[in-house]
Amino acid sequence: MADRYVVTVPQLCIRYTLQLGTLPLPKTANPEHMRSNAQVDFVISDDDMRTLRNMEQIRDYGDSGTFPVFSGK
Repeated sequence: MADRYVVTVPQLCIRYTLQLGTLPLPKTANPEHMRSNAQVDFVISDDDMRTLRNMEQIRDYGDSGTFPVFSGK
């Protein structure tokens, strides 16, 4: 879907969270990534937002599953 909007996956994710009305908190120490992350001046269509909202949830994050954000705790 990022290709359709000619953006990076992180940009798509940031835009998605903004359109949900939540505050994305991207983390990077790389100045180039910071600039890229700020370039979210596009709008995801209603149909694509629906597709993203209805994607199958990841059930197993492997070793990262112990991190509280992903473990459901």
